[in-house]
Amino acid sequence: MMSGIETRFAAEDDADQIRAAFYGFVGEHADDVDGPANLRTEFDGKGSHLLVRLWSAEAMSAFLSALDRPDRRRCYE
Repeated sequence: MMSGIETRFAAEDDADQIRAAFYGFVGEHADDVDGPANLRTEFDGKGSHLLVRLWSAEAMSAFLSALDRPDRRRCYE
């Protein structure tokens, strides 16, 4: 298992918005990255989810704050 902080987004969330925010955030913070920065799609019995893993809790907090929909529904953390 890779280190870092991760969150998963439900299928109802805007995958394109999340992907754009992820790549923009990682690009903007490229000089600060000192661990994992991953985005992937997972499939299970409940459907598909996007998993975002970032290098620190602070990075994850900043990433989530940057999303336009702070009230978005996460399927689980």
